Amino acid sequence: MDKDTGTTYATATQRGLLEARRRRPRARDWVAGAFAGAFTALLFGHRLVPEDHGMALVIESFLPWIGVITAALLMVALLSKAWFGAIPAAAALIAWCIVFLPVLVPGDATASGADTTEEGTAGGWTVATQNLRAGNPDPGAAVEKLVESGADVVVLQELTGPALERISPVLDGTYGHRLTAGTVGVWSRYPLSQGEPLALGLGWPRALSVQVDSPDGPVQLYAVHLPSVRPGDVSSRNNGLAKLTRIVEEDPSPRMLVVGDFNTATTDRALAPMLAMLDDARSGFGFTWPAGLPATRPDHILFRGFTMTGASVISSPGTDHLATMARLQPGPTRPS
Repeated sequence: MDKDTGTTYATATQRGLLEARRRRPRARDWVAGAFAGAFTALLFGHRLVPEDHGMALVIESFLPWIGVITAALLMVALLSKAWFGAIPAAAALIAWCIVFLPVLVPGDATASGADTTEEGTAGGWTVATQNLRAGNPDPGAAVEKLVESGADVVVLQELTGPALERISPVLDGTYGHRLTAGTVGVWSRYPLSQGEPLALGLGWPRALSVQVDSPDGPVQLYAVHLPSVRPGDVSSRNNGLAKLTRIVEEDPSPRMLVVGDFNTATTDRALAPMLAMLDDARSGFGFTWPAGLPATRPDHILFRGFTMTGASVISSPGTDHLATMARLQPGPTRPS
């Protein structure tokens, strides 16, 4: 029988030194630990990343995907028997769970004891928002999906003149009230009043303010499409969002909706002041862009004075965004 001559004739002290050397971290352990540390630092310190060259925009828009990368890192560490490296990788995955599990697990924003209909959907009324995509060859088919969803209020972005002509026959038969401003429009089953366009830093209106006279009382609705972002250029979006945040902050309406394409994810530092005043209606991550393989969520339904009883996303033909929808019922207003 073959023998390990390297240890068979070694003294007890020599064998102890050899075993200690084998237990030392190897290069793969240090690499796994370094990546795990970097991922954990990004999770808790992403707001410290400078905005130069769009670095912060990319990281904060796709921050939830760090969980997938961290899980893969842990798997590689285990398969390669990098036991020392697996420990910080597991810790990084736990850190991700601390940050994002509250998003995946329904919390206070979802009613637990709401009455439900035969279909199992809680009572209330439904809001949907969709970026139609300028140049959509069949915007009528896209809005048909929203009508079929049973939404009571529909907010649309990238609404061009030709698109408006094609979708009006589809929407006007279901919704008796509408208001448009620039490339943004609202269709509602309930009366609309006090509508006016909002300028958020561009040369044409991409937002509007309107009151929805719902069965639950008046609701202040802001339909928005914030300026686009480019790597290295987020100033227009940030300025528009800051102006919208000031408008919301000064609005005393007890029930409010801010709906549309924000061109920013909830993990983006620029949206934090808005989220301090309003809740985000979503189920899980609810990614909406790009439509073919959603990886982030720039489309939001933000609210106060309601309880969310359901949320979902809808695939619409010809668009590059999924629509997002939320079902709401009257609820407590956040303390100011």
